Amino acid sequence: MTANKKWKLLSRKTIYDGSPYIKISVDTVELPNGEIIDDYHRIEVNNAVMLLIENNKNELLVYNEYRHGIADVSYTFPAGGIEKNETLEETAKRELLEELGYEFSYFKLLKKYIVSGSYMFSELNMISIKNIKKISKPQNKDIEDPDVMWLTKKEVKRSLLNDNFKGLTYATAALVWLLNNDER
Repeated sequence: MTANKKWKLLSRKTIYDGSPYIKISVDTVELPNGEIIDDYHRIEVNNAVMLLIENNKNELLVYNEYRHGIADVSYTFPAGGIEKNETLEETAKRELLEELGYEFSYFKLLKKYIVSGSYMFSELNMISIKNIKKISKPQNKDIEDPDVMWLTKKEVKRSLLNDNFKGLTYATAALVWLLNNDER
């Protein structure tokens, strides 16, 4: 029989509330052995979607853009926070229209992950988008001003090996897309 490994939350104090983007708290928790930790940090960021958009040539849409958190240019994907009461599909529709001016007729949740098991951070939903159609200009220009590229499966693999996807979430999404394509 496995011993109880869950921690008990005794209290949570918000120390920074930058909602809707970020909230940082300090928790007091009790470990299964009875030990109390009174300064365990929790970082919360809105749950989000990351869009893995495929064209009719089975190429993946990839952004090449500056990301301030890593202080470098990286390959990334269209993504955005889930707004209150939105479904994953509604968020994907809104983000795709806002960022690229596209609509889609195929939507599938491929995977979802908690970005950090230690600090919570957010739930990231990796969404497969296909059967896209350009219907307008992008509604909102991203401050990162991404270059849009379409990469083949071979180019995505090479980009992963060459460290073009510098953020773990982007690299993970590219791998999820590759694994999904191997199943076809």
